[in-house]
Amino acid sequence: MATGDPLPPSESGNQRGITGLETAIILIAFVVVASVFAYTVLTAGIYSSQKAGESVNAAVDEVRSSVIIGGNTIAYEGLVDIDGFASTTSDRVPAVVRIALTIGVALQGVALDVTPAYQINAANKSLEPSGSPNSLVINFLDQQKLISNVAWTVTFRGTNDGDFSLEPTETAVLTVWLQDYRYDEAHGLYYALGTDTTDPFIDTSAGLLTNYNTFTLEISPVQGTPLVVEKVIPQSLNPIMNLR
Repeated sequence: MATGDPLPPSESGNQRGITGLETAIILIAFVVVASVFAYTVLTAGIYSSQKAGESVNAAVDEVRSSVIIGGNTIAYEGLVDIDGFASTTSDRVPAVVRIALTIGVALQGVALDVTPAYQINAANKSLEPSGSPNSLVINFLDQQKLISNVAWTVTFRGTNDGDFSLEPTETAVLTVWLQDYRYDEAHGLYYALGTDTTDPFIDTSAGLLTNYNTFTLEISPVQGTPLVVEKVIPQSLNPIMNLR
C-alpha cells in the first residue's frame, strides 16, 4: 500500500473515541446510583437510631412507672368469724385481718393510677365494692395459698388533689384486706371468711394469716416492674404490728 493512501473502510469507520456527551451521561448515571445508595444507607441509619431511641424511652418509662415503699408495713389483728354469722361470737379466732403499707412513685414526672375496686362505706364503715375497676393489682401469697387481685383500699397521706392519680409529690396508704369486713345492724362490724375462691379474701380458718407466717405482696402497676414485699408475722399477735 502506498504512503498517503486512505485507510480501508474496515479500519477507518470503526475506530473512534468517547464523545463528551457520552462521558456526561456515564458520570450522571454514576452520581444517581451513588446518591440512591447513600440515601438508602442514611435512611437505614436514621431508622435504626429511631428504634434505639424508642427502646431506651420504653425502658425509662418502665422504670418511671414503678412503685416504691414510702414507710412502714403495718399488720392489724382482728377476730375472724368462722361461720360468717355475726350473731355467734364464740367461733371467732384471732388472725391478721389487714395489712397497710405506704407507697410512692419511683421517679419524678410519672403518675400512678391507684383507683381501688373496694372502699369503706361512709355510713357503717364496712368494706364494699367501689364500682370502679382497679388497674393496680395486688397479689397475696404465703406458704398455703395465692389470692390474685386481693381486696385493697387507698387513702392519701398529706396533700392530695382529690383524684386517684398518685403524683410524685404524694404518698398513698394501701390497705390490703385479707378478710371481709361486714356490718350487721344488731351486732355491728365484724370480720368474716370469704365464701369461695372467686372472692378476694381468705376462705378457710386453716388459711388464716397468724404468728410466724411469712407472706408476700406483689404490687403490679399497669406499666412498670412489680414491687415485691415479703414480711414475717411476729411470734405473738398484737392489735397493731410493725413488720420487719
